[in-house]
Amino acid sequence: MRWFLDVSLPLNLGRTSLTYHLDGGDPIGLEVGSRVVVPLVNRLVVGYVTAIGTAAPAFATTAVRQVLDPLPLLTPELVALGLWMAEAFVCSPGEAFNCMLPGGLKQQVGRFVSPGPERPVPPTPERLWLEERGRAPWKAFCDEFPKAGRAMADWVRRGWVVLEHEVSKAAGPRLVTVVSVPADTPLALELLTPKERLAVECLLRVNTPLPPTYLARQAGVGEGVVRNLVRKGILTARQERVLRQVDNALRGPAAADPLVALSAEQETALSVIRAAAAADRKPVLLHGVTCSGKTEVYLRWVAEEMAAGRGAIVLVPEIALTPQMVTRFRSRFGNRVAILHSRLSEGERFDQWEQIRRGASPVVVGARSAVFAPVPRLGTIILDEEGESSFKQADVPRYHAREVARRRGLLENALLIMGSATPSLDTYHLATTGTYQLVEMKHRVADRRPPQVEVVDMRHELVTKQNRSMFSGALSRALERTLAAGKQAILFLNRRGFSSFVFCRACGQTLECSRCQVSLVYHSGSRILRCHYCGEARPLPTTCPSCASTAIKYFGAGTQRIEAEARRYFPQARLARIDSDTTSAKGSLEAMLSKFGAREIDILIGTQMVAKGLDFPDVTLVGILAADSLLRLPDFRAAERNFALLSQVAGRAGRGDTPGTVILQTYAPGHHSIRYALTEDYLGFFREELPHRQASGFPPFRQVATVLVQAPTAERGEAAATAFRDRLAAGGRLDPAGILGPAPAPIPRINELFRFQILLKDASRDRLAEALRLAMAEPVPSGIRLAVDLDPWFAL
Repeated sequence: MRWFLDVSLPLNLGRTSLTYHLDGGDPIGLEVGSRVVVPLVNRLVVGYVTAIGTAAPAFATTAVRQVLDPLPLLTPELVALGLWMAEAFVCSPGEAFNCMLPGGLKQQVGRFVSPGPERPVPPTPERLWLEERGRAPWKAFCDEFPKAGRAMADWVRRGWVVLEHEVSKAAGPRLVTVVSVPADTPLALELLTPKERLAVECLLRVNTPLPPTYLARQAGVGEGVVRNLVRKGILTARQERVLRQVDNALRGPAAADPLVALSAEQETALSVIRAAAAADRKPVLLHGVTCSGKTEVYLRWVAEEMAAGRGAIVLVPEIALTPQMVTRFRSRFGNRVAILHSRLSEGERFDQWEQIRRGASPVVVGARSAVFAPVPRLGTIILDEEGESSFKQADVPRYHAREVARRRGLLENALLIMGSATPSLDTYHLATTGTYQLVEMKHRVADRRPPQVEVVDMRHELVTKQNRSMFSGALSRALERTLAAGKQAILFLNRRGFSSFVFCRACGQTLECSRCQVSLVYHSGSRILRCHYCGEARPLPTTCPSCASTAIKYFGAGTQRIEAEARRYFPQARLARIDSDTTSAKGSLEAMLSKFGAREIDILIGTQMVAKGLDFPDVTLVGILAADSLLRLPDFRAAERNFALLSQVAGRAGRGDTPGTVILQTYAPGHHSIRYALTEDYLGFFREELPHRQASGFPPFRQVATVLVQAPTAERGEAAATAFRDRLAAGGRLDPAGILGPAPAPIPRINELFRFQILLKDASRDRLAEALRLAMAEPVPSGIRLAVDLDPWFAL
């Protein structure tokens, strides 16, 4: 029998699925959601089955080369979710499916070239190169001989080369060798040597199989003694699967987390959640001030879901928050909590993913991509800190975890719970207009007082006090008091590095990246200038590259400079810095937070990693060193992001019994995002910001999309962007007044590509998606890159 399969490939093919056939009887294990290897032009690719049938299409089909999965990796619900994502975020279904799997399970088909049985006379340079290597990846061969691809088909036909395809290996279980004493074998310990007897007695004492190396160490003997016992048949060896340990937060027994009496607001929140789950499962927004006890509400509700046999996914915006959240959940639910985020190794993610799929870990805590965790009988999805921009994916498919969670909840009858002290304006607007259920939590638990906020106008600090330091007098004095009291402080600056730009005072030249139209950032530890967009690095010059002057000056500040100044002013304090420069090594972030929690660090300096969700009761001071930095970005969400960030970082102070203090340094104390952040007045900010959005036609009143066109020259980029704009206008789906641009992007060049941007506005998101899909149906000129983002969160 011949089966016909619709297969979606992880390529930019729009809505298109390709049809292939598979001959044979009943294709056992092949279902919608399975992966298959199929031919595409002159290569093989891995695709996802979206439909299976026996009705032959009206065109010829080619055969499936290989079925990869004995059982489908994607459930029918996840397949339906991927198909919806393709429509909602203007991508192909295959691209949506591909982002659902952990990296270790994504298999690709590699192409390899090797010498064939026939040898050309005289031998070509390509043939001699292959004979030296025996077998080479196709890409390496083409990099060496760029024109060889055109002649490859002829060479294969002549037998000069052999072109092979090979499917990459997926991550799998970790197997270790263990030894044990056979139950049915009588032991004559007196016949063993003293060292052999020590090893056997140790194994009998622990009464569990052990790895040979570990057994030898515990028994105080050499590993050769254990090998001899196996060779003699006294011990048996076998392979046993072990789970890879994940993160410091999951090592060792979790500390007990006793249940506490809930506040009246927490009880109300739980009652609303129960009612929503029992009725129409309308999404719930918990709008609670920092330290109002939202996490405890999550824990209580997840416990009820687990008691009913249902699972839960808990999404946090930053990897930095995952260990603390995992620790809270694991203290209640033990090892039934899994963790998923991008810093895990492929093997660790495989183990966690398998534990989830088997139902052994019904609770999942993780970052954005954990929204796709294959939880059986999913009952709840929780988005903590819902308004955070990190829930938005930057690459294809450019999805927002909130929207995906909402759709998955509809598909699997799961309840979506969103919690934040600073929800996005879009979400709060939907809650106030009845789309979501709104629960207000206005008080801190245990009647803890909110931190006292002091605003320092840095203009006055410079003009009146001639203080050019990044530390105002008020912040320096507050740090002295905090350290003297034996408490801890967090210093926040949303910029890493030592100086934000390097400037020649003789000729006015700013040192810029050679590939991007942005200034280079000075990093003092390595004394290099680095581009934070493409990664270009160069040594710090002693003279200006433009005029040879030595009058080079550092301007601006980053976390490195804050650390250096803090060490100079407070030499007795124990300092640590958390940013992407210091936490790139695996486990470094968790180790630093663990030391801070153990009070081995007095002052923690960091970027956004320290701004949200961290809960350390001995932190009584938070210093915000540049409270207006986000306001300089050309972005309609700049004020919203600034208010949220200030409110969140201020909420790290005073979470214990001692009241907290926040020193907020700014050059724009009158801006409404700063004024309302002082008192954590979200409603005041919402009411003032919303009319601005309505007047300018931005969300939540109109939907927006951006089209980014990149090209190797400015002329080609502008021409391609203009042509795409014209296609959008000619499609007739959008009002021409809602098509703005093209114009150079706020950062006009990155990584040697010139960038142009088109901004689209419309009342209907579906209409925007359809217009973009129609315009993208036409081929893009060679060398032009096109990036479409519906509901963009950054437009740089």
